[in-house]
Amino acid sequence: MGFFRIAKTFEVEYGHRLSKHPEKCRFPHGHSLRIEVVARGRELDGNDMVCDYKALKMLVVDVVERLDHAMALNSADPQLPGLAAIGDRVLLFDDADPTTEVLARWLYLQIAERLAADGTVRTPSGATYEIPRGLALERVRVWETSSSWGEYVGLE
Repeated sequence: MGFFRIAKTFEVEYGHRLSKHPEKCRFPHGHSLRIEVVARGRELDGNDMVCDYKALKMLVVDVVERLDHAMALNSADPQLPGLAAIGDRVLLFDDADPTTEVLARWLYLQIAERLAADGTVRTPSGATYEIPRGLALERVRVWETSSSWGEYVGLE
């Protein structure tokens, strides 16, 4: 039996430092990230949709916004004390460099947890959208540049 897939894409400006990298990436630098979230379901709802795109956006947007204009760092980065002084937009990854792969997994796990917990989402204007039963997060792909991406794919 087949299934339907939908995707929602987000874009954020983001900085990181790869403390384990042997060359230029060990210096703080930034990227314009493109984040693609893919969900799937076997059935269409009463509106003939797997899930309304707005509902998927509202499920994901708070997680993605944590990255916007943030500096992601390894919690074990020897430069952490100085870099953390830049402000409250520092995002730490537990003993891991914030590579594209690590970021994709982190996003996947955060979104999957929300998907499992939420039955509905609410927009800032107060509209309510249902998250259909059986909707599954398939993968999260993170484009670091126009020619490079990493992704995390959930397994059932």
